[in-house]
Amino acid sequence: MKQKSIVLLLLICLVSALVLPAAATEVPAVETPVTDFTPLDTTAPAEVFTGVPGSALLIELNSGVTLFAHNAAERRYPASLTKIMTALLALEHGNLDDQITVSETAFENLHEDGSTVGLQAGEIISLKDLLYCIMVASANEACNVIAEYISGSVDAFVALMNEKAAELGCTGTHFANAHGLHDENHYTTAQDLALIVQAAMAYPEFREISNTPQYTVPATNMSEERKLYSTNKLISTTTDTSGGNYYYSKAAGIKTGFTTPAQRCLISTATNDNLQFLGVILYAENAYNEETGSYDFRSFPEFINMCEYFFERYQYTTVLTTLYPVAEMPVNQSAGAQTVALAPVAEIRSLVSQDFDPETVQLNVQLDYESVDAPVEAGTVLGSVTVLLGDKEVGTVDLAAITSVVRSEVTHRAEATREYVEDNWWKWLVGILLLIVALIVLCFFLLQLYRRRERKRKVAARRRALEMRERQERLREYSPPDWDDSWKE
Repeated sequence: MKQKSIVLLLLICLVSALVLPAAATEVPAVETPVTDFTPLDTTAPAEVFTGVPGSALLIELNSGVTLFAHNAAERRYPASLTKIMTALLALEHGNLDDQITVSETAFENLHEDGSTVGLQAGEIISLKDLLYCIMVASANEACNVIAEYISGSVDAFVALMNEKAAELGCTGTHFANAHGLHDENHYTTAQDLALIVQAAMAYPEFREISNTPQYTVPATNMSEERKLYSTNKLISTTTDTSGGNYYYSKAAGIKTGFTTPAQRCLISTATNDNLQFLGVILYAENAYNEETGSYDFRSFPEFINMCEYFFERYQYTTVLTTLYPVAEMPVNQSAGAQTVALAPVAEIRSLVSQDFDPETVQLNVQLDYESVDAPVEAGTVLGSVTVLLGDKEVGTVDLAAITSVVRSEVTHRAEATREYVEDNWWKWLVGILLLIVALIVLCFFLLQLYRRRERKRKVAARRRALEMRERQERLREYSPPDWDDSWKE
């Protein structure tokens, strides 16, 4: 019993090893498509690749930086990378649940050696399964079926493809068919393909389908179920080793392509730690492998070479964290601290070299005020900070108070009074002037009153003096004559 348990555990581990790696990495979503293809790194292609492809492009999706470019604006034949545009238009204009009948005309102008899933005229299949047919197994006839479903005819659909390319900003692209079989007038560039694939990556269905190593198409009215295996050997876990075994655990999606004029073409993504790459390889020539007696599909190892080269040399890291304050602001009328610390409300991350020195980060702080009055709530935005790496501006983010500051009511009232006086000085001046005028008027009134009383007093005094004088005169007039006092002798 114990031995059976051990055997079962080993089987589970084996199945996990085979299945889980394929699901470990997902095609990332693109929030802001990269449109500037000026490379950050100008390393010579010979240092990056074993055999230099005709064109190559590497974009770091987190930062939106074009990391590396080699002949990215030169016209190339895209082969089956064309199917990315076909899938994009199907998702944009179609309904995945729609059931589509394969027509006779869907098989016109196809190469007998081209990729196929064996669709038949009159077969009914859903748009969703057709997308798996073109993105997983690279079926050419399925592209024509989609084209007729979306636009009514292949020619009308090709016109729509060119319209969409122009809308996305493609300047070196012209489509002549929906599948990518060779045509002299069917060409594009690595940077145009980057625009197209980023638009497709906006659809979750595209990211899921393009990252599917194998898929089973349900039975239809004319076929048993079909097993599809991805042509992208970077994500394939099957035992098929034709062209080499290139499983790359960091890779996810998206599409391969091959014709003799186009050689090996590939668009894929790769993720390592915080880096997310979108890479394009065009015209990677097959190389004969004497050990295996077959040709190596050089698009896969060159994609791996490009990703690993830059994984080793770059990192996407935090250059400004929210954990530490970068400035402070004086707080007026505070009941406690006289300043409040300010920290970024969001972190800023950037693509930097592996030997990046945090000491080289420069911060340009802009405060909204010289000081702020209490109370201050935590999270109140009071400024901003711009991060510079050398002379390059990385980003700008708001600065907010990291703590709350309580107001001192005593200080607040005193300050309010002072401010009121300062703000209304003219009122006080007018009031003082009016008071002075009132005092002058009052003094004048009191003075007049005093003078009036003094006049009355003086008049009354003169009247009393006159009356006294008159009384004395009357007394003198009526007093008896002097008597002779001689008799006393």
